[in-house]
Amino acid sequence: MTQTDRTEPRAVKETNSRRRDWVLLPAVSLLTICLLAVSAELLSRWLYPSTQVGLQSCFAMDDPTGDAAVKPNSVCWEQTAESTFKAEYRFNSRGHRAGAELGPKPPGTYRIVLIGSSLAQGLFVPREKTFAALLPEELSMETGRKIEVYNEATGGKFRGGPFPTQNSAQHLDEVLAAQPDLILWVITPTDVTNAGSKENADSPYKGTLHEDPRSATGSAKPRSIWSKFAASIAKGTFSERLKSHWEETRTSIVLKHLLIASESQDEYIKSYLRNEDDANFLKTEPDAKWQMQFEYFDAELAEITGLAKNAGVNLVAVFVPNRPQAAMISKGDWPVGYDPFKLEDEVRDSVVSDGGHFIDILPDYRGIPSPERDYFPVDGHPDADGQAIICRFLAKELTSGAVPELKASTSTEIAMQSGKR
Repeated sequence: MTQTDRTEPRAVKETNSRRRDWVLLPAVSLLTICLLAVSAELLSRWLYPSTQVGLQSCFAMDDPTGDAAVKPNSVCWEQTAESTFKAEYRFNSRGHRAGAELGPKPPGTYRIVLIGSSLAQGLFVPREKTFAALLPEELSMETGRKIEVYNEATGGKFRGGPFPTQNSAQHLDEVLAAQPDLILWVITPTDVTNAGSKENADSPYKGTLHEDPRSATGSAKPRSIWSKFAASIAKGTFSERLKSHWEETRTSIVLKHLLIASESQDEYIKSYLRNEDDANFLKTEPDAKWQMQFEYFDAELAEITGLAKNAGVNLVAVFVPNRPQAAMISKGDWPVGYDPFKLEDEVRDSVVSDGGHFIDILPDYRGIPSPERDYFPVDGHPDADGQAIICRFLAKELTSGAVPELKASTSTEIAMQSGKR
């Protein structure tokens, strides 16, 4: 009896100890994970700084559509975690990142008005390092003429709105008011997506995304962390929310940057093509969704090109590749079922059939080893080196004879042209 009494406290202690272990060990593990996560985030923010100074003074950050126009006479600064430069966005009284106010065209000056989206505006790159700022000097050297480039490109979602949109053609009168001798339209794969992202009013699926306010998932906004958690579980969006929060962390961006930047060209192409949604435009037979997106874009393209033609202004379009597209062209081969030139061919055919002109810079990427290194790996925009490459290719093609007024001239021809003026 006495022996049993002695062993009971020990058994109770062991049981309590096991219970504490079941609580303490997970708690310590969770705490360790949290400390590691916080440390990784702090270290990532220190090594890869990202700043936005006064961005709200330039852009309507609270606009849910992201399409609000730039605020005129505004200035702000931005640095992405992938860039070593802090880009200043200084907009004139017309809301353009043109480097100067738009004035009357000086006599003898050939004025190019640049239109397009964030790549043409030079997002995340200092203005003086963008191809829009570098191109005038390049063209002037090649042609012997005074060339001026006025940049009316927008900055994409939450940076002045994407281009083209449903009403882009309605604003072409602003471009024509700049008295252009040539409108240069820089087109990217993302522009096709943006043009097709507007809601189709005739879609049979219209309204299916609106939930019944009386349903459990359409109830009032949760007020507590627990109710938000429970609501996300009920809606089946918990994993999406978790993924979204993770992708917003600096740690996530840095890890992606390091992983993508360390990939060989072949590895990068293969990993990109695994995401069929992003790589849809590279397929020789894209799905119906992408074809519909291109139809939206083609409609805007036809209207803009037609308006320029009716106004008697020369419109020249150029297609600039995105990061994986440039890599595929440089490599020189790609998997069966894909073609990095297909979308450009379709854009060219549409531009020419609508009365515009087209210059082709994609083949020029064949001569550059690993041009994808000149893009931000995660964000995908060209960096300063990538902008310089685009400038060089544009100058080459614009002065090759595609635009007679910009054909590289001899000193005698320049003198004769000056005499006529």
